[in-house]
Parts: sequence; structure tokens; C-alpha cells
Amino acid sequence: MFRARHLPVLYSLLASLHACGVLAAAPVQAQSVYDAIVQGKSVSQFRLRYEYVDQENKADDANAFTLQTLLGWQTASYFDTSITAQLINISHLNQDFYDNNLGKNHPSQLPTVPDPEITDINQLYIDYAGIPKTNVRLGRQIIRLDNTRFVGDIVFRQSSQVFDGLTVTNHALSNSEILFGHYEHLRQSTGKYRNTNFDIAHFSYKYLPKASVTAYGYFIDQADTGQNTGVADNAHKDIGLRFDGAIDINPDWRWLHTVEYARQTAYQGGSREIDASYSKIGLGLGYQQWFARVDQEVLGSHDGLYAFQTPMATLHPFQGWADMFSVTPRQGMVDRFVTFGSTVDQWIILSEWHHLSADTHFQTPTGTGEDYGHELDLSLAYQFTPQFQAKLEYAQFREDDILGATSAASTRKPDVTKSWVTLLYQF
Repeated sequence: MFRARHLPVLYSLLASLHACGVLAAAPVQAQSVYDAIVQGKSVSQFRLRYEYVDQENKADDANAFTLQTLLGWQTASYFDTSITAQLINISHLNQDFYDNNLGKNHPSQLPTVPDPEITDINQLYIDYAGIPKTNVRLGRQIIRLDNTRFVGDIVFRQSSQVFDGLTVTNHALSNSEILFGHYEHLRQSTGKYRNTNFDIAHFSYKYLPKASVTAYGYFIDQADTGQNTGVADNAHKDIGLRFDGAIDINPDWRWLHTVEYARQTAYQGGSREIDASYSKIGLGLGYQQWFARVDQEVLGSHDGLYAFQTPMATLHPFQGWADMFSVTPRQGMVDRFVTFGSTVDQWIILSEWHHLSADTHFQTPTGTGEDYGHELDLSLAYQFTPQFQAKLEYAQFREDDILGATSAASTRKPDVTKSWVTLLYQF
């Protein structure tokens, strides 16, 4: 587990490598504070979105028009130091989807579109690169690791997930990256702030030009992660290993592969019921700009009492885009899915089909079951310029077996159809 007090040890190690000539020299610096500012770059964007939700158990459909505004600037380096500052505003352009009562006094008649209005600091951090091949980042920041299954920024939602803390990244070893992080506050995509005690140890080595192996440890000393997992203390640790990437067959064809395994256990007083495994295996084939692959992802169950959770993840791409399983059911999750996509000129095409089932059988009003449902996801984007993109997306979830011990109405997953139209401009 990484703590801020470990930095002097890390600095001493890197300084020794530098003295031995292992590390390269620092990059060119701005000559003044003014130059650092004017030679910097914008980290700004507008994202206008229409989201439609038709949910089986809601009387009304949601028709949400929202606008995300990010305004920010990243300075050039001066004395090996740069600063990034970014503000965020999420505005509702209509009110035909948002229950201002938040369901406190009555059930909402509208499906949830979890994009609350906020104005806040989205990112504010200092980067220090005075130790060669190393970057130290302190402050509020976005973190994306691997495929964001364990740590991500929930980039799809209008409000990002951001972390307050310290990240140290080092590239001293050839074809490798070592990352340590410690974070003490978290703003979720719902706009809710949480105190946390979250540590990351992450090592990645590129064994082929397009493939890498990653070993990781995530340590969450946080009793309340905001997930309804059925245990009083959600503190846990994840230790895992991941192989992922592409192997070129010839200039046109390539094999795609993913193999990953992780174990989640109790940590720092977490519930003894926290004991579950995660696995993913996938194989695919790419031809020029086209690809197709088949994957299976399993979030295991501990005898139906607890299932593998990823509370710091970008959850939207997993188990389908309809976001029906942001918390893994206690019976676990087996997601078998097929993905097909391509980039043709300025067009970006992506489609997925998911079959979702339990890791262990669950009880239904008429017996036992294992199928949660299935989902079809479609996306079509057009990149007008490097800065401007338009995208259409569609997700349809349909339930199979009814999940629940006695009452289907209170525990089942409703059928849902969602669609999005998004315009993104970055500057």
C-alpha cells in the first residue's frame, strides 16, 4: 500500500538511477511564469446531449437535454512544474426528466438520468517532473487505468468522477510504467462527495508493441462506498493480473486477446463476507480498421451473500450501456458478449450484444433462475474535425428470469430502452 510517507524512499531510488545514467534528461522548460502560461494549452469542451429513456415500471419517459461545459488551462512546464485548472458546469436545458424531489417523499414517475446540475472545480493539480522519467501529480485529478474496469472517470456521464490525492508515475524501466497513488476524497458522477482512503499500486510491461501485462493492487479503506452491497463495511482490496492487447499476424490482420484474474477480499475491517473473484477472457480478430471479438467477464459471488464490486470504476461500458447493474447482484454476474466495430474514414461504428446471468442460482417466485437478461448496444459517431464529433447511441435491455426471493415487483430489473444524441466540441 502506498502512502505519502513513502515518497522519500521513491525519490532516493530514482535519484540513484539518474546518477547512474539510467534516466534521461528533463524536457525543455518555459523561461518565465508568463511564458509557462501563454505556452500552455486549453483543456476545455462543450458536450450537448439529448437522452431518452423508456423504462417499463415508470409512467413517463425521460427526455433530458443537458449541457456539459468544461473550461480549463494547462500551463507549460516551468522549473519542472506545471499547473492544470478546470471548471465544470452541468446545466439542465429542460426539466422533463429530473425529479427535483429526488424521490424523497414520493416515487419518481420519471426514469433516472443521473446528470445533476453542478458547478464545481473539475480538476486542479500540480505536476512535477524534476525527477527524470517520473511525474508527481498532486491535487484533484481524473484517473483512468487499463480499460477503467477498476479505476476510471465515468466519462460517459456529464459529470466526471474525480479523485483528490497524489499520483506518482515512473517510466525508468524499458517498456514499463510503475504507478503509485493515494487519494483521500472522491467526487462521484452524481456530484456527491465522499471521504475515502484509496491506494493504488499498478505495474505495466509492454511485452509486444501492442500488448501488455499488468499487475495491480487496489486498496479501499472505506466502509461506505455508496453501493448497496448488503454488507455494513465495504472496505476491500483487489489483487490482480491482466494480459491484454493485439498480436499482428501480417500488416492487415491481428489477433486480439484479453486474460485477467483478480481476487477481492476484506481489508481494514471490511466484512468477512467480502471474498470473491473476478475473471475475464476474450479473443478476437482484427482486419485493417475492422474488428470482432467474443468475451466472458465473471464477477463472482460468495455463496449469494456478496459479489465482486468495482466502486471506483467507469461502470458504463460494462454489462451493457443501459447501466442496469452498477452494483453487482449478490448472486454475481456472468457477462458473455460479442463486440463488433470499425473506423471508416470519419465514421466510428460500434455494436455489442450481452447475455447476462448469475454466477450462482437465485430464487424466483416460481423456482430458481440464473438469467438476468440480455442487451443490445449500438453506436455511430462521425468525426467532423479533430475537435468536433457527433454521436448516436442506443441501448435496449430485456429481462429474462425474474430476480427476487418472493416479490418480482420489488426486485426485478425493468425492461429499458435508452438512446442518446451527443455533440462534442473540444478546444
